[in-house]
Amino acid sequence: MKKNAGSLPENETWYGVAVSCGISPRNKKRALTDSKYKIKSVSRKAQSYWQSYLKQENRLKLQKQVFKDGKIFVETYTKQPEPAPEVNLDDFFVEKMTTNPHGGSWMKYKRKENFYTEEHLESLKEVLIKEIEPVKFKEPKKNNKKALFVYGSDKHIGALTKEGSIYTNKYDRQEIKNRVVVETLKLVLDSVDLYGTFEDLYIMDLGDALDGFNQKTTGGLRGHSAHTLPQQLNNREQHDFYVETHKILFDSLVKFQVAKNIFFVATSNSNHGGDFEYGAMRNLETYLNVKYPQIKTYISYKSYNHLIYGEHAIIFGHGKDDEDMRNGLPLVLNPKVEMVLSDYLRVNDLNKYNVTFVSGDLHQSAETYAKNFRYKKVLSQFGSSKWAHTNFGSGTPGVSYEVFFKESPVIIKQDKFFDIGNQSNTGIEFS
Repeated sequence: MKKNAGSLPENETWYGVAVSCGISPRNKKRALTDSKYKIKSVSRKAQSYWQSYLKQENRLKLQKQVFKDGKIFVETYTKQPEPAPEVNLDDFFVEKMTTNPHGGSWMKYKRKENFYTEEHLESLKEVLIKEIEPVKFKEPKKNNKKALFVYGSDKHIGALTKEGSIYTNKYDRQEIKNRVVVETLKLVLDSVDLYGTFEDLYIMDLGDALDGFNQKTTGGLRGHSAHTLPQQLNNREQHDFYVETHKILFDSLVKFQVAKNIFFVATSNSNHGGDFEYGAMRNLETYLNVKYPQIKTYISYKSYNHLIYGEHAIIFGHGKDDEDMRNGLPLVLNPKVEMVLSDYLRVNDLNKYNVTFVSGDLHQSAETYAKNFRYKKVLSQFGSSKWAHTNFGSGTPGVSYEVFFKESPVIIKQDKFFDIGNQSNTGIEFS
């Protein structure tokens, strides 16, 4: 039979095909008395079977043939799987790899999240422009020719310190707002009382702002770790709460007229937040750009970056990046790190400045000196998890900040620890 939409060879009929294949009419009772109906019914039925076969032919695979008297009597077909679409593996990361001790292995891939393209951010800005009226804040008549740098770091929004930890660290939404907004405002206003209105206020975010996407660090998302992060906020809640709290912070800073110029400078290249927090930071940046055009913003995605203030150069980074660094930067400067950072100074021609390198990651404050720069580690606004409590100690949360004198090498350094009450979560009492 020719496979051409149902035409038959010469001297062959659909009725003959139907009889040879044992096809019965739809209404057997009627067919007993109506021969025309019988012929027409089984003929159409045979033809419809053939047309259905033609439609499925490319999806069917011949499984079995039964011959009778040298001719095919029965054929059995099964449905073939749909052809797999072409996949660009650059869009995926290895989520899990399993090896077989007898040989062979298989990998489970997961699609990489594509956070906030430039087109998305531009469309968001257009929406915000329609909904938000830009605010031009009043510049103070006098300023002190100084800059206040607030090193917000390691907020880990969404993190949970398990109840079974040896120390306590309550970190719900209210406590996050208190540490990120209220405590930051207090230290800024206290500094204004001491030094006068600042020329520049730099609100820095040194990374690990969000605790992690799908309860994973960036290494975990690449399949390098099976560790699951204990969290109390999901992905969406982490993102939204970061934007919400920082909107409140900047709205308040503008209201209190604490500085002539306000800057928001952040790094998203961190081992917990990575691309996930980059999206949240960029959304906050879009809000600030629309509502407060005078606020200057920069979201960095490089391991290190720098800015200049007067006689000072400030190099900043998280301390452990989202991809390349096997180990994070140490608490105390060592020769290897000094060599790497000295090379950065040379390439960027920064040796003529008073250079500070500042980073977070270790949730501790420390300061050491190389021959040509200062090396500073800053506090964490989150504090510590159960894992960190067990391995490194209590890790009291806080925020580090500094006052830079624009026309001299003077820097006034401060650490503000948050009062979180009784941290002890141990001790046995017998009644």
